[in-house]
Amino acid sequence: MASFLTESFLVAGDDPADLVEALGEVASAAGSWVNVEPDVDDSARADVPGIFQWFSARGPQVPVGTFVAGSDRDRPSIGLDHGTGRGAGDRLAAAGITVSEPWLLRQDNPKRGLVWEYGAAGVPPARPVADVLLQGTALFCPLPTDGRFRVAVHTPRR
Repeated sequence: MASFLTESFLVAGDDPADLVEALGEVASAAGSWVNVEPDVDDSARADVPGIFQWFSARGPQVPVGTFVAGSDRDRPSIGLDHGTGRGAGDRLAAAGITVSEPWLLRQDNPKRGLVWEYGAAGVPPARPVADVLLQGTALFCPLPTDGRFRVAVHTPRR
């Protein structure tokens, strides 16, 4: 079974330098990923409990953005798991949040979220990935936030 090192930290939405740096490091490390979510008061969360989650047509209340590094078999990807229902891609576009070429939209599902795959060779630039993760999760978050985001960087132990 694989073992991972996890580093967690907070970033301000208006100063994502630490997130950009982490994404740059992870982008060339196969098997690594980064999760980003708005920093909300845990007592304000009202996630659907237990088995009822399986029957819900929506994703999590607090959205989670994920960047997964590419490997020999898979291309890098960006995902936004959200609980806002259908038409999330349209809401992103209406808010001016774009994921431009060479990223290719692979999924827009109300329960499983949005997924883009990097359609070019090499490593994607980190700053546009950070922008999508921060702006997308902020847009889809229905709870009050203070502009900070929780970041978790997962890398395989070597």
